[in-house]
Amino acid sequence: MSTKPKRSRVAVPEGKPQLIEISALEFDPLNPRTVERLGLDASQAQIEEFLLGGEMKARELVPSFIENGYIPYEPVIVKHDKRKGTFVVVEGNRRLAALRSMRNSKEDEDKAAFAKHGLSRVPCLMFEGDERQLLAYLGLRHLSKTKDWTTAAKGAFVERVLRASEDADPAVRLREAGRLTNTSTGALRLTLLTRRLFEQATALGLSLATTGADSETTFWHLGDAVRRSNTKGYLGLQENPDPLIAPTYNEDRFEKLITWLYGNPKTKQSALIHSIRDIPDLNNCLGDRRSTKALENGASLKEALEELEAAGATVAAHLERAKKSIQRAGTGLSEVDKDGLDQINTAHKGLNDALEQFAGSLDVRIKNLEAPKS
Repeated sequence: MSTKPKRSRVAVPEGKPQLIEISALEFDPLNPRTVERLGLDASQAQIEEFLLGGEMKARELVPSFIENGYIPYEPVIVKHDKRKGTFVVVEGNRRLAALRSMRNSKEDEDKAAFAKHGLSRVPCLMFEGDERQLLAYLGLRHLSKTKDWTTAAKGAFVERVLRASEDADPAVRLREAGRLTNTSTGALRLTLLTRRLFEQATALGLSLATTGADSETTFWHLGDAVRRSNTKGYLGLQENPDPLIAPTYNEDRFEKLITWLYGNPKTKQSALIHSIRDIPDLNNCLGDRRSTKALENGASLKEALEELEAAGATVAAHLERAKKSIQRAGTGLSEVDKDGLDQINTAHKGLNDALEQFAGSLDVRIKNLEAPKS
């Protein structure tokens, strides 16, 4: 008995490419790179300008079109908008922008090549799947690449996945997006939280770049900061169960954090963070009242760390780590043989000697502080 093969969740464009006039093609306003840069309401003209300029540089494709015409082995992927009678470009928006620029160019070489190679029409493959299958296809095409979409663009894509889901439970939608993108829900939450906070920074007049050469560094300075407990506590940050909804936090302190991370053009203050390696130090400072006050009063990160050390927080942190290490060591004693126990006894004696030495130093410091000043 024959059975029908199961239909794959990842639909792929099928059939023979057909030539379609570029005048009938439209840029995809939901393309993650476009949404990342222009938002959800960009016009066709704005999208074309974005693709031709800045980091997208679609004009870089023109020399190949002049020399070779349109190579048919890489057809544009489109979805038919039957209501408007147009075709939305799912894959190939940069190519469409380059071809339109040639069509509208005043350069003789561009115009001649456009006519010679018949570039007013390009080979297109029709995508017939639904929205969820389209998202699965785009995820397969782009999310496995390391130098394609930026983190912010991938975040915009995940948001599109969440909006396309039919489930009302945000946690279920997020797990679905995680399976589709092969990403943990924790990583997705952090990416989307950082995007929400970037939007809030823009609303405060502190526009942060999410495109260009430094976009990943810019994005993850904030992302790395807000995942840390002291920084979250300082902000009073409360995430919404739905990652599409902005979190709540203390706005004054959020503006201070943005200033420390990136600088503030409104107040002319410079950034305190010069490397992602500085962010753990900032987080440590925000766990102590004295060092936090120093930062809020305009101290440098180095000066705040000196306040932190004077407050004893650094020493306390060392002791806390030592305590946890000893607790972990105790869980493995049941499997230790005689030779191992001899080594442990030697290490234990050394630890006791170190504790006695530390206790002596601590007593001396306490007596010095309690002694009356002459």
